[in-house]
Amino acid sequence: MIEIAGLPAHILLVHAVVVLGPIAGLAAIIYAAAPRWRRYLAWPLGVLALLLVPISLVTAQAGEQLEESRPATEMIREHAEQGDVLKIVSVIFFVIVAAMIVTSYDPIGRRFAFLGSLRDNRAVRLVLLVAGALAGAFFLYQSIVTGHSGAASVWGR
Repeated sequence: MIEIAGLPAHILLVHAVVVLGPIAGLAAIIYAAAPRWRRYLAWPLGVLALLLVPISLVTAQAGEQLEESRPATEMIREHAEQGDVLKIVSVIFFVIVAAMIVTSYDPIGRRFAFLGSLRDNRAVRLVLLVAGALAGAFFLYQSIVTGHSGAASVWGR
C-alpha cells in the first residue's frame, strides 16, 4: 500500500480530487458560458484538466490498495465504483476541455492551424462549448458523489 508520512496515500490524495475536480468543472461551465472570461480561464482550465487525469488515476490506485488491506463493506464497494467512474470521467473531461479550448481560444487555436475550417466552424465550436459545459457539470457532480460516498464509508452515514 502506498503511504505518505505513515498514512495511506488515498486519504491524502483524495483531497486534491475533491477540491480541484469541482473547481475544474465550474471553470469549464464558466468558460463555455462567458466568452469574455475565456482568455483568463483557458490556460488554468487546460492545465487543471490535464493534471486531474493522473491525480484521479493515482488516487484511485491508492484507494484500491487501501480497499484490499481492509475489510470491504457495501459502502466501500459503492465508493470504489464511483471512483472507477470518476477515473473515466476525468479522461473524457480532459479531452472535451482540450477540444473546446483549441476551437474557441484564438491564442491557442492558432497553434493548431492544421485544423483549418474545423476550427472556424461555428457549429463545431458551439457543440464543443455545450459539451464542455455538460462535461464540467458532470465532472463536478461525479467529484461530489464520489467524495460523499467515500466520506460516508468512513464516517458511516
